[in-house]
Amino acid sequence: MSLKLRVYLFFILLLLASMLAGVGVLVSNARQSVQADVENTMQTAAHLITVSISGGSLNRELGINEHMNELVKSLSEMRSLHILMFDRQGLLFEGRPHSAPDVLPPEWFVKVLFPDVQPLSRRFGTGHMVIYAAPMQQISERWQDIRAILALGILIFIVVGIFIYWGVEWLLRPLLRLVDALSAFERGDYHLRLPRFSLREMDQLSQTFNRMGQALEQSSSENQRLATLVRQSGDAILSLDHAGYVTFCNARAEQLFADQTPVLMGESLGALSFTDNRQTIGGVLQNCQAVENLETGLTKANGEHIDLLMSTVPLISNDGCITGVICSLRDITELKQAESARNQLRETRLLTKHMDEVQEAERRHLARELHDELGQCLTAIKTDAVLIRNRSEKTDPKVFGSAKAIIDTASHIYDVVHNMITRLRPSPLDDLGLVPTLEECINSWQKRQPDIEFSLSVNGQLDQLSEKLNMTVFRVVQEAITNAVRHANASKISVQVSNNETADQDRALEIVISDDGKGMEVQDFHSDVDFGLLGMRERAQSLGGEFRLDSALGAGVTIQINLPITADKMT
Repeated sequence: MSLKLRVYLFFILLLLASMLAGVGVLVSNARQSVQADVENTMQTAAHLITVSISGGSLNRELGINEHMNELVKSLSEMRSLHILMFDRQGLLFEGRPHSAPDVLPPEWFVKVLFPDVQPLSRRFGTGHMVIYAAPMQQISERWQDIRAILALGILIFIVVGIFIYWGVEWLLRPLLRLVDALSAFERGDYHLRLPRFSLREMDQLSQTFNRMGQALEQSSSENQRLATLVRQSGDAILSLDHAGYVTFCNARAEQLFADQTPVLMGESLGALSFTDNRQTIGGVLQNCQAVENLETGLTKANGEHIDLLMSTVPLISNDGCITGVICSLRDITELKQAESARNQLRETRLLTKHMDEVQEAERRHLARELHDELGQCLTAIKTDAVLIRNRSEKTDPKVFGSAKAIIDTASHIYDVVHNMITRLRPSPLDDLGLVPTLEECINSWQKRQPDIEFSLSVNGQLDQLSEKLNMTVFRVVQEAITNAVRHANASKISVQVSNNETADQDRALEIVISDDGKGMEVQDFHSDVDFGLLGMRERAQSLGGEFRLDSALGAGVTIQINLPITADKMT
């Protein structure tokens, strides 16, 4: 049975009980009224008859008897009494109510209202009278009154019942909305909200419900996000009870331990085959301790080893008791491999750097040897050839021609050696510094490539750089210009070297080489034509710098290198 029907029936039964109580009161009052009326009527009739025959006697032959007979009949008709008059010979005359009442009451009503009155008997002279109660008329009148009141009561009952039904529906309408909202909550629809109600109590209930719904919606949303994170996490996440048995695990955990157990739920995590720190793991799980980044590992059936980091945190209930532990396992195999690769790369770069240093030392030594030894020899040869040419010019034309050829050959060899020395180790770099060396390099290229417009822009202080930085800048510029001349088909090549050193900036030395050539598709520098770019990148990165190449087909090439000023102090 619904609450609405229960409330409606309660009020209807209460109203019906009130009506029945009212009917009972009316019937009781009517019974008492009939009782009193009958007794008064009997007393009054007896008194009138007694007064009428006072001083006389009943005589069948006298005229007074006729008058008494009319009186008795009148009293019987008017007062609804049954009057009997007796003389010595017996019944003299009697009076009865002349007719039945207009409305005959029900039998049960007559039984309820019929008065419990004894017949009234009076003696006078030689006769006596007996008066019986005949209250059907009074009972009929009371029945008509009560029936009219009952009809009015039934009408009021129906009207009030309709209003009660409408009122109960109106009063319970907020509760029905609340029930619908609770049903929606049961289905997981937490965004439903109740409107404002006119009743203060119901409005307070609706606002409280809305606050509860908002809290549930936020909590549900947060729980869904957490559940999604747990399900989709790349880490293995497990929930263990206080004995260390798995009570929850995500897909990654099942995948991680698939070789050891087909069903991870219910397994003891400490009993699984970890390769490292097994005793420590068992103690942590048994005592529900917190641990962070404990290294361990697993070996799969195919022999593959997986490195793991284990972290645990106790699971605490609302009453503060520890009920278990949350465990996460992160696969760091690739991280360790990457770390190993980084170490190898660092070692390779250190080796490359050392090889560059050795190469530069060898170049410096070879340049000095060529300059000191071969240069002196060529100078001596050329000097002797000049003496021979001067002495044989008029005496021996043939020797003169040979001496002149030796002088030309020695000069050519000297130029070749000079160019070799410049490529091996530019002497201005040691004698004059970086800027004059770059200017000489640009001028040299301009003489050799008159169709290309070369430009050099220098900003900031470049005189106090270390030898390592000077050589790196020179080699990078030299290699970039060589690549541009050979491959770019450029008409303009610009070089910018800037020292942007500030108090809070580390990579302050900037080198930008750009051309307007045919450009290229930026790849990973694996082709033969990219070894120069690869060398520039390795030079920059070996000193802790950055290498960037921007290019596209038909858009030229821009190479940007940033180097720290403290590169000579880096190992």
